[in-house]
Amino acid sequence: MEYSIVLLSKLTSMMIMAAVGYALVKLRVLREEDSKVLTALLVYALQPCLIFRSLQIDLTPERATGFAAAVVFAFSCMTIAAIAANILRKPFHLDPVDMCTLMFANVGNLVLPVIAMMLGDEMTFYCAGFQMPFNLFVWVYGYILMSGKKDIPIRKIVFNPNLISLFLGMIFLFAGIKVPAVIDTAMEGLQNMVAGASMMLVGIVIAGSNLREIFANKRSYLISAGRLIFIPILTILLLYATGFLARYPQYRPVLMVVMLAAAAPAASSVIQLSVLTGRDAAKAGTYNVMSTLLCVVTMPLIIYIYQLFFPM
Repeated sequence: MEYSIVLLSKLTSMMIMAAVGYALVKLRVLREEDSKVLTALLVYALQPCLIFRSLQIDLTPERATGFAAAVVFAFSCMTIAAIAANILRKPFHLDPVDMCTLMFANVGNLVLPVIAMMLGDEMTFYCAGFQMPFNLFVWVYGYILMSGKKDIPIRKIVFNPNLISLFLGMIFLFAGIKVPAVIDTAMEGLQNMVAGASMMLVGIVIAGSNLREIFANKRSYLISAGRLIFIPILTILLLYATGFLARYPQYRPVLMVVMLAAAAPAASSVIQLSVLTGRDAAKAGTYNVMSTLLCVVTMPLIIYIYQLFFPM
């Protein structure tokens, strides 16, 4: 319960940040087009600093095994989401945008800054492991699903700033290299901007959306419920069925962080994929906004359910 309350508090604070971005657009201080500047800032500077800096810690055997467990569980979460989306495809007449929304969570813009604010650098270190399976699933399976083609955009994977920062960070981690204090201080300053910039971006995007149409869209409630509730609860139940955390209870906090990532709202990458492949980007945007607004309630609920199954 304690983690759920803290998470609710942090998410509420972040939504207040989003409200500032929303208000600035409505007051015409900012424009909807300014979201492109914030997006570039987050993708190419702020998020990579957060990921790289989370790996600037001393590697102990416990941390190494914890990180490995986080990466394996992240792959499992992505696989479960993909299988669930395919099972639901025919009964609920899901198109590729619906399926990708169910599969891909907003890890970079929401979860990483929340964990950094709530649990600190060590837990951010474990959550950073989600970036590897996430980007592979998005730019391999997601791209194939959206485009109907099998020519994987290798450049999108290899030159993804988050993956580059993750791999560089892991090289520094295993080599025991620490960046100079002056560089670390600069990166810390950029890292601390992630939460504010991410949520300002959310507010700007919401300000450019027709909220009346979004709330009147019954399909967006169904898809959001699948992304925020059904798939995370299914993942918890399957994890419980394996008995893994009963045998290795020391990994419960680590997998809770990954679970938090798996329970996040729809990824902005789905909108990017829609634009890139000619799919319905407006619908992807509707799902993104709806699930982001609802996650303030659902994410604490999922973590509360996780703690019921796996007390810490």
